[in-house]
Amino acid sequence: MLAKLRTPEGKKFLIAVVIVFTIVVSLISKVTFEGVEEQYNWPMEQWTLDMFIMQGAWVAIYTIMFTILCSLPFAFYFLAPKDGRG
Repeated sequence: MLAKLRTPEGKKFLIAVVIVFTIVVSLISKVTFEGVEEQYNWPMEQWTLDMFIMQGAWVAIYTIMFTILCSLPFAFYFLAPKDGRG
């Protein structure tokens, strides 16, 4: 697998994964932190450190999951065999 990632197509795939990760982490963090603030009507200035850690953990978990899911089409496109078999 590492040999495939060292090819030009593999590098394009890794760039696509980094772009997907950047988009996902920005969206998930915005939705998570603002959602808690709006839902409970509790401004971030009043949050404790534990609340930030908990929300950060949720952001990390969801970011990993959505990055994997959104990267699958790029994996099929960039890393699939190019010999015409499917």
